[in-house]
Amino acid sequence: MAPLRLLALIGSSRNEESETFKAIRLIEQKISQIRATEVETIFIQKLGLPFCDGCLTCVTTGEETCPEYSLIGPIAEKMDHADGIILGAPVYTFNVTGLMKNFVEYFMYKRNRPSFFGKKAIVIAAASGGGHKVVLDFLEGTASAWGCDVVSRMGISSSQMHKERYLQRVDEAAEDVAKTFVAEIAKGELGSPKFPQLMNFRAMQNMTRGQKGLKNYAYWEERNWLDAEYYTGAPVTPFARLMAGWIARKMRKSIRKGNVRPVR
Repeated sequence: MAPLRLLALIGSSRNEESETFKAIRLIEQKISQIRATEVETIFIQKLGLPFCDGCLTCVTTGEETCPEYSLIGPIAEKMDHADGIILGAPVYTFNVTGLMKNFVEYFMYKRNRPSFFGKKAIVIAAASGGGHKVVLDFLEGTASAWGCDVVSRMGISSSQMHKERYLQRVDEAAEDVAKTFVAEIAKGELGSPKFPQLMNFRAMQNMTRGQKGLKNYAYWEERNWLDAEYYTGAPVTPFARLMAGWIARKMRKSIRKGNVRPVR
């Protein structure tokens, strides 16, 4: 059996010294006990990415036109070839780090033109106090929008890592994450989308319908997504499908009639 190829993307300025990296290393060790694994780790800080200026050429004309494509292009290729993706970041002031947020901005085109369907992902966060859920939700939402199936997640409290009982619980959680990750990769089935994923699809669908002549429109048209219920044929519960469709119709009607209001 060929080794699993995993790609870990870490958005901590402390790189190898970060608790995020240590948590991911623990999970990697658990994975390697189940199946032979090759892991490539990319520390986002070491890429030297400047701040994304939101030019959106990646969305309108193609990612190849991004001024930093020489940096992000090879990473996108590595993500595409990996069996699984790990996204990890610490919590800074109860939110995701600027490093990870800036990195994600460069992959805005993947939200518009997702391609990682069936690829499994896990997300990891570390904090001295709280804020895990905000960061884990952000990382999961990002990977899901790219097309990944996020199959597990884990957040650790670095301030508790000196306590034996807590270390035991982290070890147990890491083992569970590893087992789930390996099992889901082996199954290779498309994950059923959650309601937020359905709504993200519907929102992107409404937006893309008005983008004739742009890269996004051509991409969606080629895949017959403009009138689809979801990107893939993965099973969707009837209630979720009905609710997503109803909300999408209201969104289209509001846009058409010019009833969109400022967010307050």
